[in-house]
Amino acid sequence: MLKRAPARARDGFTLIEVILVVAIIAVVVTGATFGLGAITRTRLRSSSFKVMSAARYAYNRAITQGTTTRLYFDFEKNTMAIEEASTPVTLATEEQLDGEAGAGIDPWDLARSRLEQPLDPPEPQSPFQAITNASGTVLKRYTAHPVGDGIELHALITPHEADKRTDGQGAVYFFPGGLTEHAVVQLKDSSETVYSVEVHPLTGNAKIHNFAYEPLDELDDDGEVEDNI
Repeated sequence: MLKRAPARARDGFTLIEVILVVAIIAVVVTGATFGLGAITRTRLRSSSFKVMSAARYAYNRAITQGTTTRLYFDFEKNTMAIEEASTPVTLATEEQLDGEAGAGIDPWDLARSRLEQPLDPPEPQSPFQAITNASGTVLKRYTAHPVGDGIELHALITPHEADKRTDGQGAVYFFPGGLTEHAVVQLKDSSETVYSVEVHPLTGNAKIHNFAYEPLDELDDDGEVEDNI
């Protein structure tokens, strides 16, 4: 004698059961997405703190050692290093260099000086070198290191460059007198979320913005940003 299959086996899942399963899947996927996002945000913030700490060290190093110090960024390798100059360093904007180049130059003197120069002049050597201790040993913790696990350099904004840097190599400079540049270092994670580290020009202190901050304005007498808008 044949037995009748239970009604549940014949009819399959009910609509309520299907909706419940879909809802559970949605909750699991959403939770996994938010969990991954939280991890990447933590890494991004950790990398921002690393840049902020490096800026503070470079600022203090410039004052205590009496040398110009810089944070050196390599966009191709996504690395950051702290270096100091062996000789005095001054910076000029591109506009200042263009202005000096065209002022009071005799074309005959310029042509003569070019003829007197060697055909293959040696490339100028950078005055910056790795940080060393008193015995001259390079301190590896200040040499080039990745900015963070899964984190990339997004942009570098400094007064001595007319355009925002997004490739190649760039730097933020700190001077012996306790001054630096009003600079912004932007980092991004795999989801294209951007954090910005803003370096204060008078104190060397850094501030983290959880967005792509760009300094549009000058600082007032109190060191606060004034909007141009």
